[in-house]
Amino acid sequence: MFTVSVKAIYGLCAMGELGLKHNAGPVQIREIAEAHDIPQHYLEQLLVILKKAGLVESFRGAQGGYALARNPSQIQVPEILSALDGKLQVIPEQKKKNSLSFFWYDLQAAIFEHMDISLEDLILRQQNAKGEFIYNI
Repeated sequence: MFTVSVKAIYGLCAMGELGLKHNAGPVQIREIAEAHDIPQHYLEQLLVILKKAGLVESFRGAQGGYALARNPSQIQVPEILSALDGKLQVIPEQKKKNSLSFFWYDLQAAIFEHMDISLEDLILRQQNAKGEFIYNI
């Protein structure tokens, strides 16, 4: 069954933070880690994965850090989750279809449809719901 890994949750938190500060320049790892209570060493590993996927870019120096590689409106949530966890799949692939296969495929389609939003939309939804972008894990 579909579960969201801690890696995906933390990665989405980091991407949300970078999306919020998209026009403010690079954000330091320490700042993201403290804001979302993510172990800094673990966050570094996630940002390397996201960089390899072309979702973030890094900047060296005193004012360095990480920033989104594209505008938040051009990054889809499934793209982030796939980069961190691989192929997204709600149900295990079935070699043989059974009488309930339609149910599982419909469920998977509904979940994917719900997830298919941009990072910008996710940030806006969170801001509208809570008045700010908060990730408490």
